[in-house]
Amino acid sequence: MNPAAGNLVVPHQLAGWDALVLNVSAEGGARLLLTEDLHHGFSWRGVRVVNPLIEPQDSPLRQLLGG
Repeated sequence: MNPAAGNLVVPHQLAGWDALVLNVSAEGGARLLLTEDLHHGFSWRGVRVVNPLIEPQDSPLRQLLGG
């Protein structure tokens, strides 16, 4: 596992795969990570987790979708 992703597992209680996806998103320069598997609103290294199924939709997601 990537060391940075490993730093998410214990203190933030994330599963290994979830931590890896979040870390790769941050390394790739993503600002939003759309998932229903992580805590909505969680932010790490500039990446904000957004659950696209929550209503009303999150403001950055609305902007991304042009609404």
